[in-house]
Amino acid sequence: MVKRLLVRAGIGLAVAAAVKIGIQMIEEERARKRDRSYLDPKWDEVPSVDSDKDESEVGLTQLDSIYRSEWQANAYPRSDAERKALEE
Repeated sequence: MVKRLLVRAGIGLAVAAAVKIGIQMIEEERARKRDRSYLDPKWDEVPSVDSDKDESEVGLTQLDSIYRSEWQANAYPRSDAERKALEE
């Protein structure tokens, strides 16, 4: 009798946990669908957030700043002269 009660309680807890996880996954998916800020087309219109901290960021848009930081991280040459110097 006690064993049967414990088994049923364990099954009940397992089902409750599975339902809770399912609900959390559904809520996260809905939140992901609503959050489209990464697709904001104004990045190419808004000035760089680092323009007050870094002189080289002055005059760049947020999108330009992102590309610039990527190029620096990957060590792309800045000009044709640097590219030719690297080739030699």
